Amino acid sequence: MRGPQSQQGVALITAILIVAIATILAAKLTWDNQVNIRRTEATLMQEQARFFAIGAEAVAIDALLQDDNDFDHQGEEFWIVAAQGAPVTIGIEELELGQMVGKLSEAQGKLNINNLQPLPAGDSIASGESNPPDPVAKEIFENLFDNLGLDRGLVDNIIDWIDIDTVPQGRGVEDGTYTALDPGYRAANDYMTSISELRAVDGITPEIYALLEPHITAIRPGWCGSLDSPTPVNVNFATAEVLAAIPEGGATSQAQGWLEEIGDTGWEDTSQLPDELRDRAAYVSIKSDCAALDVTVNVGVSVLTMYSLLDRSAGNEEIVARVRAFGLD
Repeated sequence: MRGPQSQQGVALITAILIVAIATILAAKLTWDNQVNIRRTEATLMQEQARFFAIGAEAVAIDALLQDDNDFDHQGEEFWIVAAQGAPVTIGIEELELGQMVGKLSEAQGKLNINNLQPLPAGDSIASGESNPPDPVAKEIFENLFDNLGLDRGLVDNIIDWIDIDTVPQGRGVEDGTYTALDPGYRAANDYMTSISELRAVDGITPEIYALLEPHITAIRPGWCGSLDSPTPVNVNFATAEVLAAIPEGGATSQAQGWLEEIGDTGWEDTSQLPDELRDRAAYVSIKSDCAALDVTVNVGVSVLTMYSLLDRSAGNEEIVARVRAFGLD
């Protein structure tokens, strides 16, 4: 039998273990409580930042409704002020919560990659067959690729990524090429909503994407214009490379001269456009029906970004947010 002292020792050790376990549990509960508080605070800050960003979008929409968009150019005060993006203190009444920066920019000074493939008719969609590529849009993109020193055959790869069929276009590639990759995937067979999707197209390396990105955009049919016509380039915001690609044959020598001639004031009427551009009237414009809004909101330790594509093609009657994408920095 154990003596009284032995039993007391066991009891003491048991008591110490119980205290230790209780201390550990208490510390764990305290830690979990702190984590939950921080998580709740972060969630609330993100939601506040989200609402402030949407509020900035409403302000941008109101500003666009006040703008006369008969023609748009880089020297226009509206676009100069909208692109400045001065920091604004945000809060509720007198409570300061953080800062917000919003920049509104013209969004049609680039070639729309979705112009390459006309919208299929209803019968074509049901049968899985695509309309032929737009020949003029394809030539314009091939001119751009030539001017940038890129393989014009990559344009066929882009068309195959967009069109709804699985038959390779010219030198293009379809699912067979993509499913053989590791990991494999399939062609989208749909219009792009972000130009970053171009990175998934066969042959578009990071270096090629970096060359193309300043000159191209992705606007779905019916956004910033009609379903039945291509999205025109606002030539008053276009780069020399884009201007050079539009005329038949892609006259690079003339484009820089045109830019020097118009400066920041741009062309005020399509009748002023050079003949080479007016010959492609459906693909050029002097006004912008779409604007891009970039917002960064800082609330506490939370930083949220938002991108919106705002469509004002309905005139000053309605402006629609076609794309609204949020991110965290």
